[in-house]
Amino acid sequence: MNIFSIFDFLLRKKNKFGFEIQDIKSRWPHYSNGLILDSKSLGEPVWIVGSLWFEKWFLGLEERLETVMGKRLIHASSEAMEFFLVSNIIKKPKNNNIDNWKTIKLDFFEKGLGDFSFFDEDSGDIKILIQNYTNLNIAIGYLSAIWEYMTNKRFKSSWVDSESHVLLTLTPILDTFPSPLYNGNFIEDFHKYSIVNNAEWWEILTISPAGNWSINNSNKIIVSNDIFERFIQLSIPYLNTVKFLRSNNYSWDIGDKNESLWWSAAADSAREQFYSDSFHIMIREPEDWKNIGARHLQRTGLGKITNAKYCDSENGILLSLDSVFHPSITCGILLGCWERAYGRNGKLILTRSIDNYFVKIISTHMEIDDNS
Repeated sequence: MNIFSIFDFLLRKKNKFGFEIQDIKSRWPHYSNGLILDSKSLGEPVWIVGSLWFEKWFLGLEERLETVMGKRLIHASSEAMEFFLVSNIIKKPKNNNIDNWKTIKLDFFEKGLGDFSFFDEDSGDIKILIQNYTNLNIAIGYLSAIWEYMTNKRFKSSWVDSESHVLLTLTPILDTFPSPLYNGNFIEDFHKYSIVNNAEWWEILTISPAGNWSINNSNKIIVSNDIFERFIQLSIPYLNTVKFLRSNNYSWDIGDKNESLWWSAAADSAREQFYSDSFHIMIREPEDWKNIGARHLQRTGLGKITNAKYCDSENGILLSLDSVFHPSITCGILLGCWERAYGRNGKLILTRSIDNYFVKIISTHMEIDDNS
């Protein structure tokens, strides 16, 4: 029996998980500022994104930056999970019996990562079977961090994967690393915002017998602000100066050139993925942008458009937002909306104040005036 036949056999044996739809709904409440906050983790902002959409976005990011970034995402996921364990944000398992990690399994499921179980131990190597995963890198980083925390040792990760299964092997190494620091990027007083009803979003939530959950037949994954910010900071040192096709169509209110490059690549990949989804975007007046934001930003936790006004005679728009999950993703989708509406390429300029983000989108043949 080969390794993938074993995968299929194990999947047939275990296809009922007992997780409830209500667990997911209560974990990820929508707020009036357009964000989704993790009710089990300091009210941290999260992005609920289709796993396939995220994978395409990630590949587009790598293509634009001309570098492979999977290990950076594994590292970011591992650091974020280890910080949660060190800080007692998530309840740690009582022992090393992986199949009894009920709290961890529930957390893994609620984050859309699938299910996992102990597979084998061979000469000190621990083998974990991950079933029906939605993102290989985040799942590997998550489980590696837990095993390292439980054993107080560091491990090297390797894996064999099929379409829906991963056999993760953790091999002990002698390296030592400091415990992860608090990221601190999501410090904000969210008490001034209220939870809003988003029943139409959750009404189409389903849990499959295999242990995935989906909305409108799209498997979802939870990407936390902590993982996303750690991923950026871990990626920046490995960037080279590159120019991709539309890198000059973005202007950010940041001084670091490599970080600006990362934001531009992330935004442009998001723009491309949104544009290729072929949504029908109809804009008759500036107020229509609020409805567009409600559908394409707020539902997934990317932010809320609070004001919109024209800034030129060619449908250039200036948008105001209170909060965003991350400017690069939100701005990329907004630019995709504008280009779908008007059928031509646009340029995007982001500026910020203490309380607001201002997103200006104009046609590419218009001059950018950052002071307007």
